[in-house]
Amino acid sequence: MAILSLQFCHQTTVMDYDDSEHLYANVGSGGKLLFCDYSSEDSSDERSIDSMDNGSLNNPAMSPVEIVPIGQVTPQRKNEKSGYLFKQGGVKANKGWRKRWVVFTGNSLRYYDSRKSQVSKRIVPLSCMEKVETLVKDSDKDKFKFNLHTTNRVFQFAADSLQECTLWCSTLMECILKYKAPPGGEPEGLDMNEPDKQGYIKFERRNNYFVAVKQGKMCYYHSEQDFKQGSPINEIDMKLANVKEIGKGKLQLSTHYSHFLLIPESYSECVLWKMAFEESIADALGDNTILDQVMGNPSNRVCADCSAEDPHWASINIGIVLCKKCADLHSGMILPAGIHRNFEHSISRVKSLRMDTKIWTPSLIEMMKAIGNGNANDFWQHELPPDKRINTDTSAAQRMALIENKYKAKLYCDRSGISDNQKVLNEKLLEFSVRGDLLQTMKVTFLGANMYYTNSEGENAYRIAKRMGQRLTMEFLFQNGGERSSSSFNDSDEGQVSRLRAEVCLDGYLQKTGSNKKDFRKRWCVIEHGCLRYFLSQTSSGAKDSVDNDIMMCVQAVSTYDKSLSNVRNLNKRYPEAFELSTCKKDNREYLFAASTPQERKSWMVALAKLFCPVSLMADIGQCEFNLAGNFYIKDVLSSWEKTWLMINNRILEYFDKNKQEFCKVDLRKALNIKYSESTLACTTCLEVGKCLALDVYGKSLYIQADLARDTERLLNVCSKAMKTGGDTLEDQNLSPSNVPVIVEKCVCFIEDYGIQEEGIYRLSGVKSKVQALLDRFMADAHSVVLQQGVNQVHEVAACLKLFLRSLKDPLLMSTKHQLWIDNADDILYGRMDPQVKLEWYQFLIRELPPVNYSTLKRLIHHFNRLARYSAQNKMTEKNIAIAFGPTLMQTESESEVNSIHVQLQMVVIGDIMKHHQKLFKLGEDEKLMQEKVDEGKKILDGIITTKENVDVNDSLKISVFFLSRSGNCYNPEVNIHTTVKQVIDQLKYRFNATHEEYSLHEVLCDGALERPLHDTDHPHAVVKAWWDWPDCYRKQACLCLKPTPDLMLKLSNMYDPSRALFSEIRLIEKKQTGLLISKSNKYAFQFQQSRLSYFKDAKSAGGSPIGSWNIEDLVIYYGMDPIIRKGDKYGVTFLKVGETPGSKETPIFGHTLCFSSENDSLSWMAGLLAAQHPEGLLP
Repeated sequence: MAILSLQFCHQTTVMDYDDSEHLYANVGSGGKLLFCDYSSEDSSDERSIDSMDNGSLNNPAMSPVEIVPIGQVTPQRKNEKSGYLFKQGGVKANKGWRKRWVVFTGNSLRYYDSRKSQVSKRIVPLSCMEKVETLVKDSDKDKFKFNLHTTNRVFQFAADSLQECTLWCSTLMECILKYKAPPGGEPEGLDMNEPDKQGYIKFERRNNYFVAVKQGKMCYYHSEQDFKQGSPINEIDMKLANVKEIGKGKLQLSTHYSHFLLIPESYSECVLWKMAFEESIADALGDNTILDQVMGNPSNRVCADCSAEDPHWASINIGIVLCKKCADLHSGMILPAGIHRNFEHSISRVKSLRMDTKIWTPSLIEMMKAIGNGNANDFWQHELPPDKRINTDTSAAQRMALIENKYKAKLYCDRSGISDNQKVLNEKLLEFSVRGDLLQTMKVTFLGANMYYTNSEGENAYRIAKRMGQRLTMEFLFQNGGERSSSSFNDSDEGQVSRLRAEVCLDGYLQKTGSNKKDFRKRWCVIEHGCLRYFLSQTSSGAKDSVDNDIMMCVQAVSTYDKSLSNVRNLNKRYPEAFELSTCKKDNREYLFAASTPQERKSWMVALAKLFCPVSLMADIGQCEFNLAGNFYIKDVLSSWEKTWLMINNRILEYFDKNKQEFCKVDLRKALNIKYSESTLACTTCLEVGKCLALDVYGKSLYIQADLARDTERLLNVCSKAMKTGGDTLEDQNLSPSNVPVIVEKCVCFIEDYGIQEEGIYRLSGVKSKVQALLDRFMADAHSVVLQQGVNQVHEVAACLKLFLRSLKDPLLMSTKHQLWIDNADDILYGRMDPQVKLEWYQFLIRELPPVNYSTLKRLIHHFNRLARYSAQNKMTEKNIAIAFGPTLMQTESESEVNSIHVQLQMVVIGDIMKHHQKLFKLGEDEKLMQEKVDEGKKILDGIITTKENVDVNDSLKISVFFLSRSGNCYNPEVNIHTTVKQVIDQLKYRFNATHEEYSLHEVLCDGALERPLHDTDHPHAVVKAWWDWPDCYRKQACLCLKPTPDLMLKLSNMYDPSRALFSEIRLIEKKQTGLLISKSNKYAFQFQQSRLSYFKDAKSAGGSPIGSWNIEDLVIYYGMDPIIRKGDKYGVTFLKVGETPGSKETPIFGHTLCFSSENDSLSWMAGLLAAQHPEGLLP
């Protein structure tokens, strides 16, 4: 095998060719890539390529061959390819370039809107492809074009690199040359030749398309000519589809990825197309499971009307099996359809026994077998004269007449023993529903009994049968509309909901505990008609218990470590696939089940969830994975409580936003904290009184509560576990907003803040036990770890980061990509790869990384580059960094692979990524500018700290600021006495990747019991220095937090009313000079007037001398109160006078506290006081 080098736009592309076969490649006029064959018999020039001059390239004998010469196909090249290409729109290629996901399967080329789309824009079969022509020019930089010629059209594509263009052209042309048409040529339509049905159909909001259906596939085309060529727009696998009529003359063909609204030319055509689609779906599925079960009754093996053999349609409310002619007959058609479909809804509802699988519940199948054509005809044809009977050869008119007389006019029914008295009929219906006499229930129903007649307790026949556990009778009544009350008979919404719930069906054996949750017992469980029932066995007629969907609250996959289930025997060992259903049945009973496999558990949980989720979400739930789902109440800081559907899948929480009409996702890996909130915020519409949960995520806070307190606790446990627990992969870690593991972000930030100039960083190891202990803390709950200077040593933090990266199950650059990295590094090391090609390979491999790996690599490389800038101090040159991290980021599965050459190749990879990181990660201008500013500021700061020229140490201070709460990410900006809060906020918003919302800086004390929103003009330097004089009990719990403005500031701003006079009786708690606290039972009349806060003995004394007063400019005001005095009082405003020290002998509690009975009063007073301090406005 030799190497063929193609000079292409001043770049060299390397290709393989056999020594025994000779190809010459050149860029001809117009930038076309020409492959010329010198080894073929037709070539008259036998000179070697090396001996040829430029003039010989113009030899007419050298006929250009597009991309690959005939007969000289490289056997190693793959016949399949996919990727993004640009495509010129329009038949005439004049509609502009659009990015398309293109797939070549070896037999056809398809292109889509995107990689996720499953609806193609066009399918071009290989049989109509003629050649591939490149249109590459020297000036091309971002679009390398090529044309695909077909028998009736030229498709123009463009790749974003020369290499991709070459690969696409080579792959396509190789297959074109390999293709051989069958003897006699390809048939019209290719594999859709001689379809079962074909013709034009109007697609709503689109054009008329030519549609062809054959066996289990449907294709639609721009024209009949495209059909003959076999080039459809899209093809649909009908086993993934279902069809239904939506309005007269319209069909909806649905798949799991799209819906197609079809409008045939006429209603008769609509019926025929529906039949064709249904037959196609049945053929594709090839599933006779339901049919075989119904045929268990021998009388069902022939049509109930004409005795035709092998019927596969059924009237599910009458309980009979029908042939196609009787089920779908329609007057005047060759393939008639629609007798039963043309009847009123109450007369006959026809479904396929091979296709309409959703409606075939276990009870419906049993009912069809129990009634059967024999029993049904004993009733319907009791008085039918023999000469009136029909057979398979009966004409359509006679068939129609017989069926109308039989079912609509009821001319031949068995009326023996049945009274004509309506009340007697109604009472008999109730009687038979109690007894579960299916055939007698059928008889009185079709002879006119009122389905909605009720007993003294307001129960109709359906409700009675349901209560008595009479499955088959209940099924029959349900299929005839008995589930609705008379008052709601015309309520189409209720009927539709009931029908949709009824389509959810599942049955099988499960293990189940009793209410004591001790021992599991095997039970036959059935889901149908919006209800879960369980029986002793499959043959049992009466249910042990039933759970209606309206009392289901929540379903959860049970963790084997759930403490509440510790008394269940053998739960962990024998029944790991357990799940729990929470209900509001008597005593809010919980039902614990166990499946035998994970897939079985999923099926049951999905089916249960579909019973009680919002109807509009039922289709979505069927496609979802979750380990907890249910109805919950949710709100954010500004909104009110709304009921929503909530699910948790591993570490992703999803809830349905009714306003946006979409699921909103919360990545619990990025959540900072979840805890019970104050009872005053709880939802008042829940069934049980309880507390709500406060979930803090980057940028917002969510409040969540379930109807039952135990389900709120259930959600808390699941979220807490998902938020805290780390794993052995990057995907399992707690994440920052930028998709970087928190452990990486915190360690890198700490090192950049305190150890970037530390000599030997990442080379000198810390104390092994301390490093492991720190890593264990991160793995337990990364968000709660706070790295502090003086407490944590820089080398220990660096060693912890390296240990974490080495401990990953799959290294950062992925073991599956390892050989590609190494192979390319080898070519780079020995100069075998062009620099531009090298960068393209790196970009490709980096783009292939999962999102978390990509973001982590990007963050680390930026960190490495910052380290390298201080190599004079820390001795960590680019080479040393590559040596230190090459084996860590590019681990191999086999230690034997690690040698000096291997390490050298790893160094090449890490070094190249560091050098070209801006191009490789495609940093935007804003991101580049931000990095440059941060780096520049850091250098200036380091210079100041190093030289200390003209700098007073007291003028600068490094402070810690947390994101959202003390357990959130921490950053340590440098501030001086002139630095304002706004300057700090602007810096931190970029640091925490929180630029999408407005934020405020808060002083938080006593674990959040006291909080002060700092104004933009305040100085954090002074705030932090004030803490130094405080006792440890207050100083150690003080911190600064960056929070969304709506959390408190917006509340205060909204409550501020300048027209309202602040005067009311308020309880005051403070330290008297005698050393006693003022009793909370005493109220004082407080007045805020002319920037002075005063209090009097009572309201009558307000005009006299006050007991005490303070100037507003002398006060530091906090929302809340010291926890040691908070006994019964819910709301407080606390203030310190400038110069006062909390916790001193004079002030053993924190400041002076005003106690309020309502939140609005406390917010109004605090807003008024802060507004006086900042007349320019509370908000910037």
